[in-house]
Amino acid sequence: MSEDLHKHARRLLAAARVEGISDAEQAWLETHMQECAQCGEHACSLARTIGGVRSLAAPLDPALVEATRRRVHFRARELREQEARTRALWLSCALSWVLGVLSAPLLWRLVAWFGELLSLSAPVCLTVFVFTWLTPAVVVAALLAWWRTQPVRAHSYGTERNHALATTRGESEN
Repeated sequence: MSEDLHKHARRLLAAARVEGISDAEQAWLETHMQECAQCGEHACSLARTIGGVRSLAAPLDPALVEATRRRVHFRARELREQEARTRALWLSCALSWVLGVLSAPLLWRLVAWFGELLSLSAPVCLTVFVFTWLTPAVVVAALLAWWRTQPVRAHSYGTERNHALATTRGESEN
């Protein structure tokens, strides 16, 4: 048989273990291994090697396993909290947008009424309308930006995290 066929069979054997191969390639590989003793032996050798590597037991420190488990659970909880905060932020943005759209005609009438009362020009009324309509969103955005720059304060989850880190390092609680 051609050396290229053997190389192709070995490549498919490796690919079948890692990423999987198509049904047509699997059928060709099985047929080839039945006809070629060398490739069949290579497949058996590969299976024995993988089985041997999987059967190796690596000794793990139980404290390390527990610390890793705690950190994974802590991170999962952080991600759930972050997802809840993000969902709340999206809902508040949607509510803000809806209220902004609904309040725009009322605000425009109010500004137009003041414009007539004070004899203001149309460009001035438009400027007042835009400024008044956008001010709440700008103030909230500025407050959120300021809030994000503030240092993290000791929350209950921060204390728990510090405790978990101290425990994994073997430090005692004071």
